[in-house]
Amino acid sequence: MTRIEDSVILDVPVHAAFEYASDWRRWAEWFEGVSDFRPTSEVTRGTGARYAYRAWLMGVPASVETEVREFVEDQGWTGVATRGLPHRTHWRFEAQGASTRFTYALEYELPVPLLGAVLDALVMKRQWRRIIGRSLSNLRRHFTVTASPTARESRAEPQPPSSDRS
Repeated sequence: MTRIEDSVILDVPVHAAFEYASDWRRWAEWFEGVSDFRPTSEVTRGTGARYAYRAWLMGVPASVETEVREFVEDQGWTGVATRGLPHRTHWRFEAQGASTRFTYALEYELPVPLLGAVLDALVMKRQWRRIIGRSLSNLRRHFTVTASPTARESRAEPQPPSSDRS
């Protein structure tokens, strides 16, 4: 199983970071390569919540469903695939003074006998690192923009989508 982990410092308290990052309706705003989130369980927040969504990797869409486990308010949770590509994610939030260290980890295994390890080493691991790195940068940017007084003033007008997101 491959594990990729990365962290980012967010210039907001843990509660603010957790409130935004734990809202499934916002995930497609900052997490690269995913879209069309929808709850598939009656529970829509916390342990037991399930979400179906579309994940794009190497230009190929995949239908995925993930269940939230071990949810602890302002600390984090684990996501476990229940459909689609087998994976597990870990979302951890730690106070760093007045800021928050957010750590995201992805564990996955490619279900391709014999070639899975080669494909992972040559392509997938690098692709996932890039996706996770960009996603964490997007999250940091969200809090930088929302904290800026000029950004608050400019939010009255819609901004065009960024062309550097893929």
